Amino acid sequence: MLAFGIALAAVVPALLPGHPLLRVLVALLGLAPVTAVLSAVCRRQHRLVSALRTSQAGFRTLVRSSVDPVVILDDRLRVTFASPAVATLLACDPATLTGLPLERAIHPDDRGTLFSTLAAAEGGEFAVRTARVRTGDGQWRLIQATVRDLRTDPEVGALVLYCRDVTSRGRGVDPELLELSLTDPVTGLPNRTALSRRLAAVQRQVDTHPVALALISIDGLAAATARPGTEETVLRVLTSRLTRELRGEDWLARGKDGDFVVLVDGTVSDAEVVATRLISTLGYVATPAGPLTATAGVTGLASDVDPGEALRRADLALYSARSAGVGSVHRYDDALRIAQDRRSTLALDLAGALTRGELRLAFQPVVDVVMRRTTSVEALLRWRHPELGDVSPQEFVPLAEESPLITELGRWVLFEACDTVARLTDDELSVAVNVSARQIRSGELVTDVVAALEASGLPASRLIVEITESMLLDAHVVGDLETLRELGVRVAVDDFGTGWSSLAYLVGMPVDVLKMDQHFLADVETDPQRRALCRAVLQLGTSLGLPVIVEGVATPAVLALMSDMGHRFVQGYAFSRPLEVEQLAAGAWRTVPDLPVAVAPEVTA
Repeated sequence: MLAFGIALAAVVPALLPGHPLLRVLVALLGLAPVTAVLSAVCRRQHRLVSALRTSQAGFRTLVRSSVDPVVILDDRLRVTFASPAVATLLACDPATLTGLPLERAIHPDDRGTLFSTLAAAEGGEFAVRTARVRTGDGQWRLIQATVRDLRTDPEVGALVLYCRDVTSRGRGVDPELLELSLTDPVTGLPNRTALSRRLAAVQRQVDTHPVALALISIDGLAAATARPGTEETVLRVLTSRLTRELRGEDWLARGKDGDFVVLVDGTVSDAEVVATRLISTLGYVATPAGPLTATAGVTGLASDVDPGEALRRADLALYSARSAGVGSVHRYDDALRIAQDRRSTLALDLAGALTRGELRLAFQPVVDVVMRRTTSVEALLRWRHPELGDVSPQEFVPLAEESPLITELGRWVLFEACDTVARLTDDELSVAVNVSARQIRSGELVTDVVAALEASGLPASRLIVEITESMLLDAHVVGDLETLRELGVRVAVDDFGTGWSSLAYLVGMPVDVLKMDQHFLADVETDPQRRALCRAVLQLGTSLGLPVIVEGVATPAVLALMSDMGHRFVQGYAFSRPLEVEQLAAGAWRTVPDLPVAVAPEVTA
């Protein structure tokens, strides 16, 4: 209409040169649509501006009326608005804050964490951070800020901080409240949060004044505190004993998992002396479960090593000390050397372990909680080193997988597992064997399986080959798996859930069983998201017609939870530890304890 009106106003007068009055009337008639459209545009723009002003005004009114102080920042982290409640919080006029950089008010030690959060914020997301903020009278307050990124919101276009004072309303930081938040409630020692702060503060001084870290782990503490009412008493006795043995400038704190941490005023050598003295004194603490023992790991602090890395180094040194035996003290440098020496020794000795008869199999039962019977066992490789004792599979299997040795070991496990289960009197029990990526990609898996079945006489239907999810992406591997299934061998996807990228490949793949990775069970009793994931895996298996085996069910509580969800097949210490060959032959796998639930679980597979 707008274009038509303009054309009419321009063309018609030219067509009526002899009638001036008529030309004017026609021109006005042509301009009428133009005027109407422009008027409508103006009214719409006015409404939009008015709505935007109203929305902004409403937002400002809401902010001003908020009980908690609100601060609005622009993209450069400068204050564009501070609500009236800031006056009480920071003892200053909110108007004086406008235009000031946020950095000026934040304690230098807290700027890194807070600013990294603000820089990484994404549209609409929340984040909660705590920082010390300088008040108008020069004091520091501990402020907790809920950060919301509204920079993409056309009505706000800024970062909004909803602030809350987590100290007292008096002058400065409330010492009692701050001490409570940084103190272990049982021992009264600084907790891990306080330790991290202290490490950060000390780190800036170590170039001129050496400081070392000692991590003390107490063996037998869990047993000593198992009885009701004993934990508080034992921990306080330990704290008192440790405190008396420290020097004037040494600093004691609680660490993770019941460990104690000492910041030693001095070098790593000084830390070794202090740690040795502490370990010695702990041996004289008598508990109902017997005397306590300890080990320690020490490391020096450096200005270029952050607190988290320093604790990790001390933990590595502690792990090395534990491997050496009770009462040992290892420093970080020694731990690295010892770990490397151990790795080299294991890699060298593993090559001849099979010939020397050091390897054996253990068998972990898989239980059907509905029928209350063991349906299969998983063959697990074990190594007892003549000098180092039992070596964890998590330690030696990766070494084997780095060399062609894994194919030889895999073939031996396959033959040994089939032969062991075939000699049992039960004709229904199946055995599952893990197959490495190197073994299956060698192209010899089908040949090895056929040979193992023929040599043992085990029916193909009683053998389960376990692979990892990533192997499903290899077309050659899938072909071998299809051949195995044609023979009657079943295929299980082990550690399912660690490689979600292959989920789409499950449809139509030669797969018979899913084994849910035990990492799903971490905090499953308290974490609703973990429980939701466990249900999702079960539902996925059910929709595909595949039974799901839950690995790593270690406690009755987790077992009851899995059963209530409908998980039918479980594997873990809640039913049985891995059985030696003699136990398997004696029928120990037949014993299935009662479920720790009153209601029978739903059958889902």
